[in-house]
Amino acid sequence: MRQTFGKGIYQGGGRSVKYCENCHVATDAERCLLCKGRKLREVAQEDYCLLTELPAADGEMLADVLRGNGIGCVTLPTGSGLNSALALPLENRRLFVQWKFWETAKRYLQEEADEETQSLRRYILDNAQRLYLSPKLTKKVFKKSRGACGDDAAAYCRDLIAKADRICNGGHSYCPANGDDLICFTGGISIVIASETFEILSVSFSKR
Repeated sequence: MRQTFGKGIYQGGGRSVKYCENCHVATDAERCLLCKGRKLREVAQEDYCLLTELPAADGEMLADVLRGNGIGCVTLPTGSGLNSALALPLENRRLFVQWKFWETAKRYLQEEADEETQSLRRYILDNAQRLYLSPKLTKKVFKKSRGACGDDAAAYCRDLIAKADRICNGGHSYCPANGDDLICFTGGISIVIASETFEILSVSFSKR
């Protein structure tokens, strides 16, 4: 399940939480980082706040789980303008929950994310022998890892996948034959893997 917390969406830990009526976002920043607006007020218990954005099927599934546990939740279709112009179903859902249920809903969201991570980790590692990188990407990994990958970049990536903090389905790959993009996050490194071919499509290192 892919989850997307918008920039500026409250994730816990803030002392003074404000609410943007324009974006329906709870934030502990001075302004809403979605619309940049400064017109914020104190969040109220009944306010519906943006929790996450997910692919349509995943979003509706999570919404059903939340509602089944007595958590007020609404969904809003969102996605590309092309789909809308062609009258096709929008591919994502934004989920909004009442502020009084925020922490509880976030726990359910985290549980879903943890389950997805473990399921995708098993799937990838069960097919670990099929993982491969292009020669060009292998050179990049060697350079960016400062030699930490040794002589086997694929084995280095397998180790990172085994220790990944988060693995999610990023949706359909640019090349249809690749299936979906499975994205692994390990510290400051992200790895994108094709779900059908098990080609490692990219390895990105955060700046040190």
